[in-house]
This record gives sequence, structure tokens and C-alpha cells, in this order.
Amino acid sequence: MSKSPEPRLSPEWCPVCCTPFSGRHACPGSLLATGHERHGWRVHVDTPHGLQAFGVLVAPADDLWRARILTYPNALWTTPGGGGSIKFAGASPDEAERRAIAFILAHCVEKGYNHRAELDPLEERRAFDDGPRGRPRRAPASKRKAVSVPVRFGSELPVREATTVNVSREGLFVGTPAPMDAGESIRIHIDVEGYTLPLRGIVIWNRRKPERGRPLGMGIRLVDPGAGYPRFVDRLA
Repeated sequence: MSKSPEPRLSPEWCPVCCTPFSGRHACPGSLLATGHERHGWRVHVDTPHGLQAFGVLVAPADDLWRARILTYPNALWTTPGGGGSIKFAGASPDEAERRAIAFILAHCVEKGYNHRAELDPLEERRAFDDGPRGRPRRAPASKRKAVSVPVRFGSELPVREATTVNVSREGLFVGTPAPMDAGESIRIHIDVEGYTLPLRGIVIWNRRKPERGRPLGMGIRLVDPGAGYPRFVDRLA
């Protein structure tokens, strides 16, 4: 079984809810799952132990949502000393997942790990299942389609102009010389066939330095894109 990384980014973890202290801490309780725990965002990371996959599990916890971090296939990240699996609470699944993503990305920076997030934003949400002998197995990738469509984006108001580079049913790459930070929530307005589709997502990775044949911009995983956006993608050649 893979060894889960030792969390070092927060000096204190609540012994009850296993969430990081942040200012005046209001413990939400044990954050036991009260519904199905689903697989969400994940990323491939080059570590001293080889290529590993870190991911986020999201579940309802009474009137809140919780997120936990997993090293695939089965190693939950735990608080220092192994007191319990670390958790991130939020009023919505998006908020809880975003906090876990930010922790993973900060952990990679602290450790100097090179993450390969650019492989992931446009694939199916469930990247792994149990293969032979318990080994992780990749699920089929969601097909990317190259298309240039005007978009506007921003963390609160979508006012910055850009264009898409490629899209899939689950996400898109937006070409811009000033991409947002990985882990940030983003609002997008995409102009499709004479009307505007409002979308929400999470920035999974960005490219701020020029590379030959690769545009500057950011990869985005969409959150609940509705029916209009997948239909738009499906109609593309």
C-alpha cells in the first residue's frame, strides 16, 4: 500500500474533525459521511517514490460537505501522528474540494514535486478503478476537440477576455497570457452559436512560461456544466 504523505503545511489539526486550524476555529464535529463519497479532482505527481496519483474524495456530512485526500489506489492522507484522515469542510462540494486541491498543490510546491496536471483536467472524473491484483487502471480519456471560441473569465465576474484552445465534455483549456492560479474557482462565459453559456469550474493547472508549440493559458475542470455545454462539445467535429 502506498504511504500517504505527511502533512506539514498547517501547524495544528483539530483532533475531532481533523481539519486544519485557520484563525478562530469552529469545529464542525466528526464530519462523518452521510451520503455517497465520490471521486473528484486528481493529479499525477513525480515523487521520490515514482509517479503517484493524488486525488480528492467528496461526500456530504450532514448540512456540510467534506473532502478527503487520497494517494491512489487506497492510501488516505492522515494528520501527523495518524490521528485520522485529514478533511476539509465546506458549505458546498465545490468549496470543500477546492480547499483540498489548494492543500495538494501547496504540498507539491513545498516538497518540490513536479505535477503533471495537464494530463488530467479533460479526462473522466473517475480516473482509476481497481485493476488486476488491486493495481490502479486508467479509465478512458474524454476526447479533446480543438476549437477557438471567445470566452470571458474571472474569479467573481467574468470580465477578462480570452479564447478556448481545446474543449471536452468535462473541461477546457483557455488560452490567455495571464492565467489564474491552480486551485482557484473560476467563472466563465462562453459564446456559443449566438448565446452565452455561464459555467463554473476549478483551475487545475496553468502555463505561464512559453513552450514551443504550447500556448499560455490554463486547464479548467468544470463543475456541473449542465446540458448545454456537453451538447455544444458533442456537435463539434
